[in-house]
Amino acid sequence: MFLRSQPISFWTFTNPSTVHYCIFIHRYLILVCLVCLILAPWTAATAAQEPEKIRIAVKEFPPLVLPEMKGLCIDMARVICKRHNLIPEFVKYDNVPNFLAAVKNKECQLGFAGITITAEREEVVDFSQPFFDSGLIIAIHAGLPDRFTHFTTAIFRVIGVSLIIFLLGLSLVAHLIWWLEKDDHNPKAFSTRYSKGIIDAYWWAVVTMTTVGYGDKCPRRIGGRLVAAAWMIIGIMWFAAFTATLSSTLTIDRMQPGAINSLGDLKEHKVAVISGTTTEDYLRFYSMEIVLAGSLSEMLTMLKSDQVDAVIYDAPPLLYTAKNDPEIHVVGKMFAEQRYGVVFPEKGQEHLKEIFNREIITMRQNGEYKKMYDKWL
Repeated sequence: MFLRSQPISFWTFTNPSTVHYCIFIHRYLILVCLVCLILAPWTAATAAQEPEKIRIAVKEFPPLVLPEMKGLCIDMARVICKRHNLIPEFVKYDNVPNFLAAVKNKECQLGFAGITITAEREEVVDFSQPFFDSGLIIAIHAGLPDRFTHFTTAIFRVIGVSLIIFLLGLSLVAHLIWWLEKDDHNPKAFSTRYSKGIIDAYWWAVVTMTTVGYGDKCPRRIGGRLVAAAWMIIGIMWFAAFTATLSSTLTIDRMQPGAINSLGDLKEHKVAVISGTTTEDYLRFYSMEIVLAGSLSEMLTMLKSDQVDAVIYDAPPLLYTAKNDPEIHVVGKMFAEQRYGVVFPEKGQEHLKEIFNREIITMRQNGEYKKMYDKWL
């Protein structure tokens, strides 16, 4: 029960227990306020340091993005996120249109893969600073049995007549040197017995022609020395001619109609490309039969099964594949230069765009990017 002793601001209590209770409540509230004031800055700092989770769209693109979530792009993303208290969640997409749509519709805050910066894509998404310089390249099916057959066929075609001439010349010189140098009294001469002496003579003719000359048998007479000198000169000339002929034959075979060594050789050939990529747009103006594939693995399967004659795609995946698969052979030089960038929504995520732009420049300058590049390429 309350009694007003002063009409404006002072209250007293008739019950002592009530007085003690109110004093306790008063002190408790003061203590709570003090604790809140003390903890407020620490709580704010903790909230500010709470890691931000971000969804990063990725697409398989060896060696920038490998199926097991490894690669150059994955390494770069993890390093950048770690420095800026970000937790990355990688979301995999199967093709470029779905990848770009995920970033455009803000299903993911950004996209990190081998995505070429183009004017058309810039109309629907934003790009970071370029982080990778690339281009297109051609790959063909070059299985080991085919290459071995091609090489041996060329050798036998060149050897043909040359081998017959070589064997006749070898036989003639062997018999001539045996007839001129046979002598049973000199251990370094040839035996007068035909069966033993002619074997040594053939051996001498071979090692002399190759300019090896072991010295176990040496001509002592003028006639023998003249034959030896002439045979060495003939041997040098024969090997030089053989090497030049073989080299030119292999070169001509590569240049025969139907061989693929450059973009100009692809006319009237079936060429596989991945749909929805810059490769498809680039090849639209060339007179070649284009076969669309949904992915790199599908395209390579078509190539190995001879459904297509060649594939054209970005250089990094094809070079990486050729390095690890002996059936895939890269030909010609890289063309249609292009650059890859990190993809962001057209509006929003400015803070992430600033972070990645700054880090890409920094990593290029301090050599960190080169270490990652050398690791994967």
